[in-house]
Amino acid sequence: MEQQQEEKKRRTKGDIVSLVILIVLAVILIPVFAVNLTLIIKGSLNKDVPPDVFGIAPLAVVSPSMDGDREDSFPQGSLIFVRILDEEGKQQLAVGDIVTYRSGETYVTHRITALNTNDAGALASVTTQGDANDWTDGAVLLEDVLGVCTGHIAGLGSFAEFLQTTEGILVVVGVPVVLYIAYDVTRIMLNNRRLKLQAAAAEAEEESEKDAEIRRLRAMLEQKGEEAPAESDAEEGETKK
Repeated sequence: MEQQQEEKKRRTKGDIVSLVILIVLAVILIPVFAVNLTLIIKGSLNKDVPPDVFGIAPLAVVSPSMDGDREDSFPQGSLIFVRILDEEGKQQLAVGDIVTYRSGETYVTHRITALNTNDAGALASVTTQGDANDWTDGAVLLEDVLGVCTGHIAGLGSFAEFLQTTEGILVVVGVPVVLYIAYDVTRIMLNNRRLKLQAAAAEAEEESEKDAEIRRLRAMLEQKGEEAPAESDAEEGETKK
């Protein structure tokens, strides 16, 4: 009975651990999959604007032009987060802001060094320059400015690009799922093996108890067999007297 209760506790602990791992994987992988799917779909529908999630576009840095010594500078290979701006937001830009603008088929992210207004006093263009560059990019029309950089993570750019590929999704989502399935199958196999070993041990113990009982009964029978002739001899002696 105690052994059954102990085994039940082991199964319960194993099930809890398996459930916790499954929940953790779901919490991590579902958002990653959803974000990547959103970026892929938006990127394929409108290639003129970087795909965003809730107004924030993650972009990988492929050049060292912003690798400066300022606090918000970032090196090549970083992942930057660009907040997409509407026309009103663009008018609020200031010198020192890091903006992303469209240049032909690519996106460029550099720091604003000067603001250029039109005759009405409204912002019409900005002059930008990379922190690591000795030259400016010239005047960038406000209509080409897409957003302002709000933060970065060094070294995550290449990985983020990989995540947006089919292979990346399969690796990031598929590998943990396969590992979890392998873990769960292994756990079940080990548990079944332990149950078989316990059953075999219990059966062997039961057989041993049976053999001990049989030996005890045999010993009793032999003892009674020895006592019977002795009693017979005693009765015979009394008769002869």
